[in-house]
Order: sequence, then structure tokens, then C-alpha cells
Amino acid sequence: MANKSVDGESATEVTLKVDEEGRVTLPKEIRDQLDIGSHNEISARMIGSVLEVNHESKSELQAATSNDELENATPSEAGYSLFGPPSSRK
Repeated sequence: MANKSVDGESATEVTLKVDEEGRVTLPKEIRDQLDIGSHNEISARMIGSVLEVNHESKSELQAATSNDELENATPSEAGYSLFGPPSSRK
């Protein structure tokens, strides 16, 4: 793995291997860094020829507090604040 700087942000460059069935394995160091476990779903998108992977770690969720933003929130909005979007709950 090589570390680089891209637009002022640090970037890690890795080489991934594709198996016979088209599957790619993320190195353990990256899975650990992003808190990716087996059976997690990871969103990705193509930007030109670049595949961008975006995984929001469950540890990044913020606890809801009694602030102005949540004071008048509906239960579903409070659930989103506590647990993230429904698509990330598994």
C-alpha cells in the first residue's frame, strides 16, 4: 500500500486482485480501518474510469442529543439521527 496526497487529502493506493468470478478482496488493513465486516454492503460509483467506494462506519454515527434540531423531530427523524438511513440498517 502506498500513501499519496490528492487535492490536499491523504490517499492510500492499493493493488487489488480479481478472482475468476470477478470478486475483489479488500486488504485486511483497509477493512479494519473502515470497520468493514463480512456481509456488510458497501456503496460504490463509477466516475469515468475510477471506482469510488464509500463505506460509512457504524462507529461514525452520532448520538442524538436534546438540541434545537431534534427538539421537534418526528420519531422517524429521530431514528435516522440515531441509526442512520434505513438502507444502512442491517
